[in-house]
Amino acid sequence: MQYSFSKLLRKNLLYMAFPVVLVLSVLLLLLQQVSRLEIFQTGTMEDTTQVKEYFASGQRNVSVMLPGLKSTGFSQMANEKEKAEYFYRMEGDEMQLVLLTKSTANAYRRGEYDRKAIRVRIIRDEVAARHIEREYANSLGLTGDSMDGICSVYVFDETEYPLMRVRILRYSSIVIAVLLILIMLYVILATAFPALNHEARVLRRFGNVGRIIRRIDREMERKLRYHQDNVTVTENYLIVSYISHIDVIQIDDIKYLSKHVEKRKRGLGRPVHVYRLTASNADDLFFEADFFDEETVNDVIYFMRGEPLLEYEEYVQKEREEEENVLAEQMSENEKEAVTEEEQQKLDGLFEQEEPAEKPTEESTEEPAEEPAEEPTENAR
Repeated sequence: MQYSFSKLLRKNLLYMAFPVVLVLSVLLLLLQQVSRLEIFQTGTMEDTTQVKEYFASGQRNVSVMLPGLKSTGFSQMANEKEKAEYFYRMEGDEMQLVLLTKSTANAYRRGEYDRKAIRVRIIRDEVAARHIEREYANSLGLTGDSMDGICSVYVFDETEYPLMRVRILRYSSIVIAVLLILIMLYVILATAFPALNHEARVLRRFGNVGRIIRRIDREMERKLRYHQDNVTVTENYLIVSYISHIDVIQIDDIKYLSKHVEKRKRGLGRPVHVYRLTASNADDLFFEADFFDEETVNDVIYFMRGEPLLEYEEYVQKEREEEENVLAEQMSENEKEAVTEEEQQKLDGLFEQEEPAEKPTEESTEEPAEEPAEEPTENAR
């Protein structure tokens, strides 16, 4: 199988981009579905005499032109402050009420809405309509029921129009759509030109990113020493790839290389051995990578050192013997510490009792051997 650093960059890019694109697409679809709700729908009303039909059909938010408005002299109060102002206009024999915010009311007086539509929500407010109707009749000097029913109970209310929610929904949809377009454009460009990939920025310290990518591609094709899972060793580079980033270390920059073993808990399971590979130098290089397989970290160290005099099997055997020697030394030290002073005294006592028993035995065996040899020699003389 042919390995390539460019392919690795593209693969990680797709792994990172796919969930983002998926989430944004789902959000965009959800916003599109929400925008179809009545509260966010805004229709266009051409004829204001159809206000009752619009209200009955559920189309409450409308964009409508309301020329010729006149002030009723009544305002809507909130917290003892004037919030909005009531206007009216005659549509045939019917008086239509319009409730506008202060800013819109001032703009109407300046003539800014003579040819401009305004977005309002149709509400039914019979109390306000009858009150304004009576006050209007009194202002004209009319009494009795002569004006009953002239004022429509359907009010064009700007204060009830969900302007902020509609804007948030619209702008959110636009922002998400733009993000999707930018991400897709970035994926296309980064796929065609790997140097644009954000994970390739780790190569900037080595020089031109595009040139370094091509060099690593050639080494992974022609000078590949080791590849296992997410670790690759070439003649000049150590490459450890993760989904979120890629670590690239130039082997010539490494001055100190070590392996440490520690126990670490993975989730709710039992602690397992983790083998940490550390590479550093006296300058600013410090790199760590964790492995859960000792054979893998040994392989990486071997191929990074590139020792030509040792076969790989000999190297592994040598590493194992060194580890066994270290373990044996640790066990012997622990055994020595386990011997208490009392046991040592007992051993000393046993040695003292055995020594006197052995000395007479040696003397008795030596003396009879010497005396018979000397006596016959003197008698003969």
